[in-house]
Amino acid sequence: MNQYPRNPRAVLWLFAYQGLTVETHLSIVRELLAWPNLSHHVKGGDANIDRARSKVASWFLEQPEAETGRVLLMVDSDNAWERGGLGKIAKRALEHNAVVGGFYPKRAFGAGAALRLLGDTEGKYPLGVDDLVPCEFVGTGFIAIPRTVLKAVGERLPTVKGGFKPFFMPYVLPDPYQEEYPTDDQAFCARVREAGFKVYASTFPKVTHQGDYTYRMVDSDVHPPADRDVTLTFTRPKELQEVKS
Repeated sequence: MNQYPRNPRAVLWLFAYQGLTVETHLSIVRELLAWPNLSHHVKGGDANIDRARSKVASWFLEQPEAETGRVLLMVDSDNAWERGGLGKIAKRALEHNAVVGGFYPKRAFGAGAALRLLGDTEGKYPLGVDDLVPCEFVGTGFIAIPRTVLKAVGERLPTVKGGFKPFFMPYVLPDPYQEEYPTDDQAFCARVREAGFKVYASTFPKVTHQGDYTYRMVDSDVHPPADRDVTLTFTRPKELQEVKS
């Protein structure tokens, strides 16, 4: 019996240059068992992650929608999540015609989440609650990208040697990014936003980051609370408050 009858047809690509963690494997198996119209592929053998992601995104656009669906899902080999989290970001991405990622911590204590909020984002967002937070960029290790968004971004890009579009390949950003050389996450989401689409982080999935330790969002805090529950609180920088007051 399909436990997720409303989940869209989608394709999941796992990026695993050096294998994958047990926790990631179990997360994928749980999704595939309950989500029959989810297809699964593995991208290995390429240590250049921005090139690997770009090739997969280009491949997705070349495939018939009837076979691969309307949304591309990407996860990294060291991220794990509770069942249902992947389907949630897929549905929200299609509902909002926007890129939707999940909150997950960097692999270090007190280093924060692998994303950057928009500068004027504020409010309280409990993890595990179905809500979306506007972002400048989200981590592409747990992300949902609608076909329509990817197609629009691809139309603005050249085809590079190798026959793919450089969706995730970093570049020097113009002002107001102050000549920042971004990661693949930042470069892709900047192109999405420049094409007129939005980027969100979903607070619903509970995603961990596997290393020598299983890093949770609670570990992104310098002084983590004793319990498992986390509420993210965002306030605008003082200079933005003064400008908008």
